[in-house]
Amino acid sequence: MKPESIDLPDLSGETWLVTGATNGVGLETARAASRHGARVILAVRDTTRGAEVAAELPGSARVVELDLASLDSVRRAAGELTGDAAESIDVLVNNAGAITPRRRETPDGSEMLLGVNVLGPFLLTNLVLPLVRRRVVIVGSNAHKAATFDFDDPHFRNPHSRTSHGRRRRWTPAAAYAQSKLGDMLWGLALDQRLRDGRAKAGRAGVDVQLTHPGWAATGISNATGNAVLDRLITGVCSVFAQPAAQAALTTMFAATRPLPPCSYTGPDAMQHLRGMPTLIGRSAEASDPAIAERFWELAAATTAAR
Repeated sequence: MKPESIDLPDLSGETWLVTGATNGVGLETARAASRHGARVILAVRDTTRGAEVAAELPGSARVVELDLASLDSVRRAAGELTGDAAESIDVLVNNAGAITPRRRETPDGSEMLLGVNVLGPFLLTNLVLPLVRRRVVIVGSNAHKAATFDFDDPHFRNPHSRTSHGRRRRWTPAAAYAQSKLGDMLWGLALDQRLRDGRAKAGRAGVDVQLTHPGWAATGISNATGNAVLDRLITGVCSVFAQPAAQAALTTMFAATRPLPPCSYTGPDAMQHLRGMPTLIGRSAEASDPAIAERFWELAAATTAAR
């Protein structure tokens, strides 16, 4: 399927910080921003690959090492960004994400998907927020609609945990991913409220938060079963039904550049929001609840030692 396109503004003079920009949707976001004139900071785990991407981009680019699984790495990256070589960031795109075939923990003791998909980005955003001039974009997922956030056992440690329906709550890639993406939605809602009432140390007026869902994208994140045969099968299905990463990145570009109400949620407009052109879409009731969002913020702040 040939990717469609949207009209994007001239981004000359802007600087974008994009996490996970070496492949998939993050790479296509960096390419689109660079093509339209933005200077791009590639915050990536693999700096060798990051340097290759930077060399391929048509505009100016910088590479910063960032491993979102490690809070120490997040702090080092934030220190580099806010240090002597600090530059204003017009748009921060929290794109990087992960899925694993088995339960793992980060070096800091968090369940891996919660750590990489939410807690690391949460800390990074809090630390660099004084540099941000216009917008924070959080790449979520409609997978959040399948989750209820378990504040008693967010890391899936208790083998006796039960869901709200009384079923045993066990770790699976789908369950952990869905909870982490619900965490993204709740974090975005709480951050938006803080920006609007002045509690966030943004340092600049007019900064807002936008949430986005790329749809079903043909990227490597789908190949996480740990079974080579099943991964090949998933890749084959994705090649037929999923949209190319460049198409999926349009929702991020839409969320980053359009004049939208604060904390809007953008996703594809077709096939149950799995593919298509960017539009505003709905989220779950839990993802829209300010009280639950505040509770998540307190959990994330305590876990990352950030306020």
